[in-house]
Amino acid sequence: MGAEGGAGRGGGGCGRSPPPLISSESGSRSAADPRPPSPPSGAAGRCPPRTEPSRGRRAAAPRGGTCGGKERLGCRAEGVSTMEKREGGNGAIDQNAGQNIMPRRNTGNLNYLNVDMQVANPAEATALFDLHQAHHFAEFEHSSEQHCKQDLFPKWHLPMKITSVISLLTFIYTSMRDVIYPFITKKENVFYKIPILVINKVLPVTSITLLALVYLPGILAASFQLYFGTKYKRFPQWLDRWMLSRKQFGLLSFFFATLHACYSLCYPMRRSYRYKLLNWAFQQVKQKKENAWIEHDVWRMEIYVSLGILGLALLALLAITSIPSVSLSLTWREFHYIQSKMGYLALLLCTVHALVFAWNKWVDANQFIWYTPPSFMVAVFLPIVVLLCKCVLLLPCFRKRIRKIRNGWEAKTQANQTSITSRL
Repeated sequence: MGAEGGAGRGGGGCGRSPPPLISSESGSRSAADPRPPSPPSGAAGRCPPRTEPSRGRRAAAPRGGTCGGKERLGCRAEGVSTMEKREGGNGAIDQNAGQNIMPRRNTGNLNYLNVDMQVANPAEATALFDLHQAHHFAEFEHSSEQHCKQDLFPKWHLPMKITSVISLLTFIYTSMRDVIYPFITKKENVFYKIPILVINKVLPVTSITLLALVYLPGILAASFQLYFGTKYKRFPQWLDRWMLSRKQFGLLSFFFATLHACYSLCYPMRRSYRYKLLNWAFQQVKQKKENAWIEHDVWRMEIYVSLGILGLALLALLAITSIPSVSLSLTWREFHYIQSKMGYLALLLCTVHALVFAWNKWVDANQFIWYTPPSFMVAVFLPIVVLLCKCVLLLPCFRKRIRKIRNGWEAKTQANQTSITSRL
């Protein structure tokens, strides 16, 4: 520090020796470094007027400055000398002087930036303000043509189309059986069933079908790898696109399952249900029955409601873990366990829920209207196929081979050798 103070006192002008390049800690080179005298005042490259710096401080000098055509390290920057003059010639440089000198424009807009973000440089504050404005208002500056070119939910196009088709077909099928058939054969007007009863049959069928579509492409991909004996062969485009849409199918399945639960809770609130309850009570009195308890029907209701609640809870867990902020907080093993193992468990619970709801209606001939099976039979067909295929793939002979293939092992087939040669 002593060497630096002496250099600061003696190295302020053009005619004196420059400040040392190496401080006292690294050597005493400045004392043994003679410098030639300064050129006359008329020489080119004249130095600015010398000002006396403050004691104990060392004026910063540009390394590349020249004085009289020669390189001199003692020449001060022009901006520093100007600020020294503003201080009244006492040579003390205020560290906050740069902050006080701010362009008049944007001063009011940048006050909050200097206070909140503690930006010492006005140029940095201006840049941050411009970045802030560009970030928040750039999206409003797009032209109408660019706005029209942007796709709306591009990843949801295929799942929404498939969901709409499944829902529409199920609605037509259920309406034909529950509304059109009684109106044609018995002249009964039961169109009041459409808003609640028919819709509540469409929702579970669509939900369990979409849930089966989440896990069906994984089974097809495993079969594809088993057939070709390698994991390096690309899937077909339709299968690749299907696998990339599994998240959307799962969220839509959870949405329809939640609606199904809400509609089911509304059953006792309906006026038609109250009228039916009174009719059942009147028929019981007319038949002189003191107890209308049916044991197997009670067990059926208790079991399938419980299974439905468990299945909906697992679907909610799957939906929560598909949120990006939640999925990023999980390891790959945890995420795979929840989405795969617990996902198949949710599919199993929902399938058993539908089977228990059917109970003994499988063998009831009155359920086959116009030679068509009930909607619950149609709903459980695809989930049962998916679960059976998954059980087959879990057999040791297939499971070990799939694991080897996914770890990089390849079967020595002619097709694989050709693909390896083409890659090389």
